[in-house]
Amino acid sequence: MIPSRRATGPGRRLTTALARAFVPAPAAVAIAVAAGWPYFSSHPLAATVTLLSCGAFAAAGGLLTTAPRSRTSGLLLLVAALAWAVNWSASWDRGAWPLVSAFAQATFYLAVGLSVLTYPAGRLIGRIDRAWAVQAVAILWGGQVAICTTSRPEWSGFRPGTLWLTVTARRAVFHQVLQVMTVLYLLLAATLALALLLRLPRMGRLDRALAVPVMGAIAFVGISAAISEQSVMEDVIKLPQLLHLYVIQGAFSLAVPAALLATALRNRLKELTAAARILHLTSYPSVDRVQSALRDVLHDPTLQVWFWIPPHQVYADSAGRPLDLHPGLQHSPADRWRTTVTTADGPPLAVVDCDTTLQAHASLVDAALVAASRALETAQLQAVVQAQLEQVRSAQERLVRAEAAERERLARDLHDGAQQRLLALGVNLGILENTTGDSTLRPQLRQYRLELLECLSDLRALARGIHPAILVHEGIAAALEPVAERLGIRVHLHATRHRFSRDVESTMYFALCEALSNAVKHAHATEIRIHVTNDTAHVTGTVHDNGTGGAHPSPGGGLAGITDRVGALRGRIELTSPPGVGTTVTVVLPCA
Repeated sequence: MIPSRRATGPGRRLTTALARAFVPAPAAVAIAVAAGWPYFSSHPLAATVTLLSCGAFAAAGGLLTTAPRSRTSGLLLLVAALAWAVNWSASWDRGAWPLVSAFAQATFYLAVGLSVLTYPAGRLIGRIDRAWAVQAVAILWGGQVAICTTSRPEWSGFRPGTLWLTVTARRAVFHQVLQVMTVLYLLLAATLALALLLRLPRMGRLDRALAVPVMGAIAFVGISAAISEQSVMEDVIKLPQLLHLYVIQGAFSLAVPAALLATALRNRLKELTAAARILHLTSYPSVDRVQSALRDVLHDPTLQVWFWIPPHQVYADSAGRPLDLHPGLQHSPADRWRTTVTTADGPPLAVVDCDTTLQAHASLVDAALVAASRALETAQLQAVVQAQLEQVRSAQERLVRAEAAERERLARDLHDGAQQRLLALGVNLGILENTTGDSTLRPQLRQYRLELLECLSDLRALARGIHPAILVHEGIAAALEPVAERLGIRVHLHATRHRFSRDVESTMYFALCEALSNAVKHAHATEIRIHVTNDTAHVTGTVHDNGTGGAHPSPGGGLAGITDRVGALRGRIELTSPPGVGTTVTVVLPCA
């Protein structure tokens, strides 16, 4: 289904987004202060770093939740902000808080990794992303369970007697668990980086611009976290050393919300600049300029604008050709996204067909369409005129096709009808001449038969002029060969043997014949070169003579009529005729 979109002002959306973005930040900061107060009260620098980290994650998460496609990433960042704040409950060093802190830290890294993998698409894409999510849960949460069940709380820096998950407390086993977890943390960081790198080639230009800074930030945080964890992967660690590590990791992790905030704000600011760019690029609106402006602003060279043509109740492309498209009924291809634009009164104005990756930037698309609304309305008027001209051209094309078919039918009727009867009559006269015994009648019969044969020859020439049979059966190259032989001058013919539609072959043949006739009758040429070539889209015929030159198409001349016929098939004729040098006539027709 083609959705109908109405955009609101980008300035208002930006203000609303910023207001919602910073609502969760104070809550996250307050939780962090309460959780880490025993340590923060004597370590103001650590408090500043931690509160800044929690606030930044919460602000980035709040900002991302304002856009539908990035809401999942935003919610995960809010979870990460809460987890990092709760992580500092370890500073109370009593009851269940140390255990809560251990799993909060694991939750923090899990939420950050998943938020980056779901950004900016809003979901996990492909098997690699889903495999990393499963692997991360197993390593971060499962690994923390393994550490807690094979150790005592004092081995992790906490006072004895706090709530822990001890099952077996043997140093050798605990040491092996720490070594395994060190390797697994590095593996987790490496596979996350691989998943992000494999995603880049599939991203659109706008998505890539947003994702690359975030990918760089998460790579930095992942590597630094894995390296810093090695400093505490010892059999015994003191609580001050553990809390100092939290400060370092919090400082490193600031790179992720900083990158997310920067890219999210950059995306919002693009909506403001999009309006100015669209207005500048469409200062003189036309169908092509509006489409080109939207392509430039939205970075999608495949974008198409199809205008609604009210008189015909259809959509038409930029060339005015009608499309089989009806709002609410036409399904978009899997890799395309179509959105309708309506006028202020509600009637349809246009359909914008673009790459599906722009769905992640619907607010930017809305801002561009709002800015282009006036230009779209003006361009629609031009599109209506273009569509009406296209109808006229289509009617001319149908007439030319009908004329070619009628020429072929008339030539076939002459060949199969009148010529065959005259030929039979000539044979009967010959038989009568040979069998009659009247010597005075025999010369008259011979004279009648000769005149009949001359009449038959003229009729055959007429049939060839209407539509030569050889053109139908063998194509342009074979049809031009007898024409070149009858000219009586030197002719160099090089023509493709490729076959085309009958109307294209007929139009090309008669256009070249007219050019050859002009070269002999008017230019007094003694040598002519004929070339007929084709590519995937066009067939091109060229006639070059060494005549007097200086030719120009007259309004009532034969070349003018051929020009109209060629134009009706969406082709063109080019005439180059400098005086004294010769004339070159080039005929170009579409192959289809």
